[in-house]
Amino acid sequence: MDRVKKSDITKSKILAAAELEFSEGGLFGARIDSIAANAGVNKRMIYEHFVSKEGLYKTVLREVYSRLAEYEKGYYVDGISPDIAIANIVYGSFRFLEANPSFVRILMWENLNGATSLDSEDIFEIKNPTIEYIRRQIVRGKAEGIFREDIDDEQIVISLMNFEFSYFSNMHTLSKLLKKDLSGGAQISQRAAFVSDLILQYLMK
Repeated sequence: MDRVKKSDITKSKILAAAELEFSEGGLFGARIDSIAANAGVNKRMIYEHFVSKEGLYKTVLREVYSRLAEYEKGYYVDGISPDIAIANIVYGSFRFLEANPSFVRILMWENLNGATSLDSEDIFEIKNPTIEYIRRQIVRGKAEGIFREDIDDEQIVISLMNFEFSYFSNMHTLSKLLKKDLSGGAQISQRAAFVSDLILQYLMK
């Protein structure tokens, strides 16, 4: 195995271990010793690849956001009506968050810390294609007479992201409160359908 390929494998192992560690304790609670042990490397390798714990954390943030963005691109579909396009994005986001609990936890930690580690330009570059796709569907829906003309695009984007994420960030407390397990696939699908219907009822004329 050549050195470049081995280095890439080592980096991937470190990132996987770091994502789990940061999701459990955030930037300040994570331990480099634990990351090194779980990745099967020594601490020197971590610093060689990422310079510092903060550098590693920022790389993980970019990685999880990029994973979401790549997943969402699979739901960019041309030739369908704007309402179906919006519904697809909702369902896609729910499916991603269901399959990536570490993404939810890392973002919860980052919000608790005031999002101080997020590079706004970096994240904007990653997530903007999805935001622009949603906005295009709203513009197209208005032009085709399907959506209300007074819709605020930015508020729809905020609502879509908030409704999807908040279900998973509050899942455990809500399950206790309602005495009902909200983590099952059927419950998640039901919530996705509800959010999709709620948004579309607001959008539609």
